Amino acid sequence: MLVRSRTIEEAGRLQVGSSVVYRPAQLGSIALGEVLYPHDYTLECEDIGSAYFVQVPVAGRFEARHRGRTVVGSRDVAAVFAPEGGSFLGRWSADSRALCVRFDAASVRTALERMLGDQAPERPVLDLRLTTANGYGRSWLDLLLSVNRQVRVVDGLLSQPMMAAPLVDSLLTGFLLATAPARSAVLEPAAVARPAAVRSAVELIEADPRAPLTLSMLADHCAVGTRTLQNGFRRHLGMAPMAYVREARLRRAHDELRAADPGTETVAAVAQRWGFAHLGRFAAVHKERYGQTPLRTLHSAG
Repeated sequence: MLVRSRTIEEAGRLQVGSSVVYRPAQLGSIALGEVLYPHDYTLECEDIGSAYFVQVPVAGRFEARHRGRTVVGSRDVAAVFAPEGGSFLGRWSADSRALCVRFDAASVRTALERMLGDQAPERPVLDLRLTTANGYGRSWLDLLLSVNRQVRVVDGLLSQPMMAAPLVDSLLTGFLLATAPARSAVLEPAAVARPAAVRSAVELIEADPRAPLTLSMLADHCAVGTRTLQNGFRRHLGMAPMAYVREARLRRAHDELRAADPGTETVAAVAQRWGFAHLGRFAAVHKERYGQTPLRTLHSAG
């Protein structure tokens, strides 16, 4: 089957009602799509469109040509397609399966600016091949597959903004670390945030620890880069910004358990309200921090 379209996004709309099976999901600004090609499928596009697309092969054969280069996808190689990068030709063999990820171009640019500041390129050029066999690529793929499973759970934890927002940040930042030529600049030493910036971030966290806070959000609030804020927190507070967020949430969860009625409240409900998805880990960190299990705290309330 041959499909011609102006952009990949337009091709996706053309697939609706065809024999191609497409199962979409959304996590914040990131679109995920599980795709099954029951027959040989060829797609020709004039251009990629307005976003970055990552094609992660799951089964079958995938080959594409973009920006004058060819990439053959596999379990160890994903393909990255950049917006306004020229024509695209993709071929999938019968019974191929893939996971397609769409990153908004503005989000990619903003993430790079947070990571690199003035060093951020105006139009980042990402490698067409994303190696997922090891290193950052493997770690990013593991995170992506886990998120893809969880985001499809009806009424799951990722339906809560407090849980979803940090994962959006992690998927985007991890993608850039795995693909961007600017990776070496990201790993160079960054400046240290002054106490005023750290204090401003702490005040924002303490005002509402249950808000869907992310490192990017805190850095924007303080008008510093993410690495600068991380260095400031480590120097002045001895922990990373998101570790402080978790500490603040643990403290509030503990206070809530102490004040709760054990006849009507449960540890699981309190833990989930404060963003602790794994009850066993919540119990462990609570006991380490306060010297007793959350259940003991609840039953000693009053």
